[in-house]
Amino acid sequence: MYKTLSLSILSTIVIGCSSTTALKHFDKSEFESKAMQYTKKADVIINKEQKVLLWGTYLNNTDITEFDSKDEVFVTSIYFVEEKSQDINENGYFFTLNGKKPKSIEEIQTDNEKYKDILSKNTWGKYYLVKFNEVKDSYDLTFTLSNTNSNSAELKFEK
Repeated sequence: MYKTLSLSILSTIVIGCSSTTALKHFDKSEFESKAMQYTKKADVIINKEQKVLLWGTYLNNTDITEFDSKDEVFVTSIYFVEEKSQDINENGYFFTLNGKKPKSIEEIQTDNEKYKDILSKNTWGKYYLVKFNEVKDSYDLTFTLSNTNSNSAELKFEK
């Protein structure tokens, strides 16, 4: 009885004192590792077919000081399946955050050094840096890609 209890306590102490972060096992930059934690994917499905792939990274939670901003800042990757143009405007789509339009949208080139560690290596689509005014009334963020036909993909984040 006492051996089992002693062994149990010793195991708990050893496990409790060990490092619990999985990121130390990845061969990635700190920025890339933190960004990976705040990246999500969603699809626009029309008639049971995948039409648009959306990846979004919420940069405010990455603890990277250059993105420490009052604005809500996202890097997105969009791929329009079976479309010649990969441009968001040409395909009639737009972004919103909790139903509000972005403050700015800037296309990011795949060779941009500033974002090279977090671009998802999507060579087919386009990348955008999307900034919204600060959301003050909620900790829940719903980043949406929509078109005028009510087709959409949503990514949910927490501040």
